[in-house]
Amino acid sequence: MESNRVPNNQMALKGVVLVLALIAAGAFVLARGLDDDDSTTATTPPTVEATVEAEVTPDPVETPSENGSEAAATPAPAPEGTQETTSAPEETEPAAPDPEEELECRDPSTIGVLVANGTDVSGAAGRLSGELNAANYVTLPPVNASAQTGSAFYYRAGYEIDAQCVARLLGESEKPRWPMPDPPPGGITLDTLGNAYVLVLIGPDSLAQRTG
Repeated sequence: MESNRVPNNQMALKGVVLVLALIAAGAFVLARGLDDDDSTTATTPPTVEATVEAEVTPDPVETPSENGSEAAATPAPAPEGTQETTSAPEETEPAAPDPEEELECRDPSTIGVLVANGTDVSGAAGRLSGELNAANYVTLPPVNASAQTGSAFYYRAGYEIDAQCVARLLGESEKPRWPMPDPPPGGITLDTLGNAYVLVLIGPDSLAQRTG
């Protein structure tokens, strides 16, 4: 009787082990099944494509003018390759002073004058310098200049009246007077002009024919 008990006990033990193994396997399968369900049931939020409504550019509105008519059309731009040019205003000759006008001339002994001969008349600048020197003007040594078409008086800034005084003294008030350019006219250098405030540039006219 005792010999049959041992196998029965072993079989019972194996049965318990088998049941435990089946329970463990079932629990594992169940856990995996739940994981799969969670992964498959998770929903991905749908992608929403943003739509941007195209900006609508309003049509231009014509603004009526004050008198009720339509606004003037904007002139079309000039075609390529053309360039609008603006001509510089021409320098006009100053009007001759009134011979009866009273001039506030500075003391001639304070005014330096240079006489330049722009003609082929020999000695013209020297003779004119002698006249001015006799009137107490400070005359610089006379010089030759490039050929001129007419006589003119040039003055430095602030000495226009003195140029008129020199012209009136010589009886040549109708001759033109100009501001002193830089460089001076007639090919004269600034070094030659020196401290002269008035330049008398002789042309082929009455100034060149003076006998002194």
